[in-house]
Amino acid sequence: MAEVKLNDAFEGISGKLMKKSDIYYRTRKGKQFAVQMVNPRNTYSEKEKVLHAGFGQIVKLTSRIAKDPKLAAPYMADFEAQKANGGQTSLYQYLLTRFLREAKSDREAKIAELLALCAS
Repeated sequence: MAEVKLNDAFEGISGKLMKKSDIYYRTRKGKQFAVQMVNPRNTYSEKEKVLHAGFGQIVKLTSRIAKDPKLAAPYMADFEAQKANGGQTSLYQYLLTRFLREAKSDREAKIAELLALCAS
């Protein structure tokens, strides 16, 4: 692998430079890499599309709950307890992990439950 020293103009480069390029740039542990995307997927099954949409809804609802102290109140005791035991320090990340685990068996029911919580 070649090592390249970039000037300050390119120090924070990330992502693709052109829409149709198959090379994208990323930074990991302070080092920059150029990575070629091989065989990218362009089509998704209906099941995958439903899963992606459900994940997006859970992420949006989690963000809304984490930002509102009234909505987050029922989860704060569990959050603080797991945080004290070396768990996640971010309320948002804790809630997202919890909701995704709970949604594994029935994602639609969990989304409906969160929507009802946010609506009240």
